[in-house]
Amino acid sequence: MEIVNLITGKTKLLGVIGNPLSHSISPQLHNTVSRGLGIDAVYVPFLVEKGDLGAAVRGLKAINIVGFNITIPYKNEVVRYIDEVSREAALVGAVNTVKNVNGKLYGYNTDIPGFIRSFKEESGMDDLRGKRVALLGAGGAARAIAVGLAFEGISRLYIINRTRGKAADIAELINGNISPVAEYHGTSDTKIEEVLTKSDIIINATSVGMYPDVNKTPLDFPFSFLPRQVLYDVIYNPGKTRFLEEGEKQGIKVVNGLGMLIYQGIMAYEIWMGIKVPDEITRRLFEFFPGLPCREGFYGRNFH
Repeated sequence: MEIVNLITGKTKLLGVIGNPLSHSISPQLHNTVSRGLGIDAVYVPFLVEKGDLGAAVRGLKAINIVGFNITIPYKNEVVRYIDEVSREAALVGAVNTVKNVNGKLYGYNTDIPGFIRSFKEESGMDDLRGKRVALLGAGGAARAIAVGLAFEGISRLYIINRTRGKAADIAELINGNISPVAEYHGTSDTKIEEVLTKSDIIINATSVGMYPDVNKTPLDFPFSFLPRQVLYDVIYNPGKTRFLEEGEKQGIKVVNGLGMLIYQGIMAYEIWMGIKVPDEITRRLFEFFPGLPCREGFYGRNFH
């Protein structure tokens, strides 16, 4: 038997709170980063039952945790327990990353910069100014992406959703707080094909096509994309949804959500530790995580 020194009295504590957490790959990702950087830190999941969120946050503050993530179903509710929230997180109304600084909790939403970095690097489209974007969906992921795109200076944002009211809420948020570039449409609107044809970028921010429903797609095919267009899908399980496969068949650039998954986690780690994670570590994470198996309980869009 040997002495185990993986955790000592000097080990920094990180974690994630949510319910359920059995699907979470955050512990693997963040503990891999810590080991790769030689940082004495451990990241653990904390299952929080309904009604216990306030107590959980106060408890984490009391034990002087360095930082933690928040996942479903608490990204919105947790805002009320945070001392100071970033502008982007306040606009989205959701926090997924918290840093504890001398007992004061600072809240961030790293989904926003995670998406922007992923899209720019993987699409090759470094400058989004003046671009027209069709955004399919109006949930939490769509809201974060919409805010990020508006801050990047796009010229038009077409929000398309089955429930027009939710799409209208995001359009109002963007137009009233960032830039008057958003309009919304229901999925049955007659103008949908015209809107999609106008768009330079088409983003699926819904769960349609996620494992195990891999034959489903957010658009009715056949649909003819244009050579200048880029397709992005926040889903990464499967690695290539039918939505992306259809675009690839037509010879256009397609990008899945793995980059957003990795980058928003990396950015959370950088916030907690006050460092820049080297590109080599990030590159290796891209190599590790595509091998994750498809299985029940593995959520294609939910990183934390």
